[in-house]
Amino acid sequence: MRPTSFVPMIGEILAEDAGEVPGLEAVISYWTGGEYSAEEWFRKLNSRWGTAGFAVRRGDEVQGFVVYGPPERLPHAARYPVGPIDEEAVLLAYAGGDTRTRRRLLVRMLRDLRQRGVGRVEAIASDRGEPNHVPTSFLLESGWRPVRSAAYRRSYFTLAHIDLKSAVEVGELARALVGRVKLPGLKAPVPGALVRSTGEQRGR
Repeated sequence: MRPTSFVPMIGEILAEDAGEVPGLEAVISYWTGGEYSAEEWFRKLNSRWGTAGFAVRRGDEVQGFVVYGPPERLPHAARYPVGPIDEEAVLLAYAGGDTRTRRRLLVRMLRDLRQRGVGRVEAIASDRGEPNHVPTSFLLESGWRPVRSAAYRRSYFTLAHIDLKSAVEVGELARALVGRVKLPGLKAPVPGALVRSTGEQRGR
């Protein structure tokens, strides 16, 4: 049983907890083309790739969550005419919650990926705030850079990215997002760090 806390806490989304996160099922169904349930998707990603999402909880209430992973595990992304998606990048699929919650989740995601040796993160953001997407305005205000924009299904989307190779750039991004909250562990990426031990995954 998860201990009750009234202070918002960020934790990894595990397969067995996926059903407790409102809206998560719709996001996973959308980006996988209905191929997986949220529980199935997180079980596969967590065991073979590593952490693929975090949620902010205050007691039993989920205040927001973020989902990300390899582009091939989010196949709906290939349908957008804003590509090509960088095959070496991690794709941010969704970040939900109020502005502060989203920013906390972005920092936690970037910290995780930086420590795992990822050099680039991309996102297909919605210019008009479509469901199951990150708003374009939010990402650009958070230091992401636009790559290409295009119309898709009567709406508009922008491929945006952030590079994690520069410790200086990532540190500045973190400070811009949440003031004094900084990304720890900005040392040189460890080769092969995407394959993490079980102890690392559960020790967060």
